[in-house]
Formats: sequence, structure tokens, C-alpha cells
Amino acid sequence: MVKATRTAVLFLVLLLFWQALSARIDPLFITLGVLSAALTTWFSLRLLESVVGSAQDTPRIHVWHLLRFLGWLLLQIPPAGFQVAAVVLDPRRPPRPGVVCFRTELKSPAARTLLANAITLVPGTMTLNVDGSEFTVHAFTPETTADLANGGMQGRIARAFRQPPEPAPQMRWEPIHDELPEDPG
Repeated sequence: MVKATRTAVLFLVLLLFWQALSARIDPLFITLGVLSAALTTWFSLRLLESVVGSAQDTPRIHVWHLLRFLGWLLLQIPPAGFQVAAVVLDPRRPPRPGVVCFRTELKSPAARTLLANAITLVPGTMTLNVDGSEFTVHAFTPETTADLANGGMQGRIARAFRQPPEPAPQMRWEPIHDELPEDPG
């Protein structure tokens, strides 16, 4: 039952996406949309199950908390962009790039994927690697990792995936030595 629901939802989302992009309702385009959505659904179901897990393993998402997280994330992007711009434009505030490593207790692959993408969406941070629950993130300055260090981002995602909030992770900051070697000439 769950697999059939997942298949139907995926098909309908793809069909609606096709219709939104084509903006045509003549029989040819509706037929092409149905065929495209059906073929894409059929080919992607195995991939979806290997990435997200089987329909029985997929956690139920709390939609309200997911929407609250997405709203919160959208509100984090402009201030982070201004913070990065201030560092770039002010010669008295040199960037201090580094790599931070931490572990998360998010159990679902979908939750960890959402965390990795959210980190990359916020200016000044980029997810470099995810190995199970171990994350490696490049940061423009140590301050850009504040929401990761206090567990704020992970806690919001945990609520969306109906998990208890996790404690602040142990972060390991590794600065990148960015001084240029002296010119020998």
C-alpha cells in the first residue's frame, strides 16, 4: 500500500511539473506528459528506494515542521550572504576559511540529505562530504557554522522527520592555511 502511494505521488508530481513547464493542454502534450511521467516514475523507483530506503523504512515527515524549517532556512540566507560580503569587502576582516567535521544523529538518509543541501544553500558554507552520519563542511569563516555548532539546523530537521532533537555536535575545526608563500624574486 505504501509503495503504491509513493508511486502515485511521484507520478502525479512529475505530471504536474510537466504540465507547469509545458503550459499546454492539447491532447498531444497531455499524452506526452503522461508517458514521460510514467517512464520517469518507473525508472526512478528503484533509485529512490536505494537512496531513501524502502517505503516501509521511510520516516513519516511532519509537514508543518518541514515548512517551518524551509521558512527558517530562507530567512538565514540573506544575513549569511551579507556576512560573507562584509568579510570580502572589508580588508580589516580577512576570511578565515576552514573545514569542520561533525557527526549527526539524524537516522534517515533523506534527513541527512536535507541537512547537506541546507548547509550548501547558506552562503559561506558548503558540504564537501557525507559519509554515513559524518559530515565534512567547508566554511568561509568559523562564524558561518554557528547554526551547525549549536545544533539548530539539525534540530529543526529532526523535528520535521519526527526524531527527538539532538544535542549540539562535537565540531572539529581545521583552519586552511591561506597565506601565500613569499615571492623569492
